[in-house]
Amino acid sequence: MLKKEYRYMKVYNQSGYHYKPTPTITLKGSWLKELGFESGMSLTVKCKEGQLIIMPREAADYTDGAEKQQAT
Repeated sequence: MLKKEYRYMKVYNQSGYHYKPTPTITLKGSWLKELGFESGMSLTVKCKEGQLIIMPREAADYTDGAEKQQAT
């Protein structure tokens, strides 16, 4: 059973395109595995009314830049 229903974190800046500060969220912890999120898993993030909904993807129908780089 999951120990906490809510996780409190902060949005940070990270260098983005042309070194422009870009909002960044990092999620890490064993609680992700407890929820079924494994390393290397493909995800979908749904953006809706100020919320981010993170869902596992069954099939990798989209490959982002980081996924392409890891494949080489």
